[in-house]
Amino acid sequence: MSVFSERLKKERKKSGLTQEDVAKQLGITRSAYTYYETDKTQPSLETATKLADIFKVSLDYLIGRY
Repeated sequence: MSVFSERLKKERKKSGLTQEDVAKQLGITRSAYTYYETDKTQPSLETATKLADIFKVSLDYLIGRY
């Protein structure tokens, strides 16, 4: 698993959100979001930025730059 997918899952759980909750905020299906958490695909830069905003963390943190 990548740092990105691990941190997505960690931050989602810390926020008390379900995969469905996050998917709705992004305007995508739950299964599409699940692919991000299981490292089967990577989101676009725009979507990754939205994820950072949802979890109130930096994009650098999500991608493992620190």
